[in-house]
Amino acid sequence: MKIAAIVVLSLFLVVLGVQVFSFVGEEWSLGGQLADVQANLMKAQAQETSLQEEVQYLGNPANLEKELRARYNYKKPGETMVIIEPATTSTTSTD
Repeated sequence: MKIAAIVVLSLFLVVLGVQVFSFVGEEWSLGGQLADVQANLMKAQAQETSLQEEVQYLGNPANLEKELRARYNYKKPGETMVIIEPATTSTTSTD
């Protein structure tokens, strides 16, 4: 009777040990995923802050007009647009 109880108890401890190791491995895996999610959250929060600042900046009509002119070569009717390109240097080598 004692041997049967020891065998049952030993099997129970083995199964319990396997479950503990399984839970530890799962916790480790989920910890890594949590770190990735937290990094993505911080990146998204930084992007949200940047976008909020841009919305606030472009909410001013003078800033909006300045950006339209710079990005899309916008001009008012009757205005003449002059685009100045930087001087390009060409290098030629003689062999």
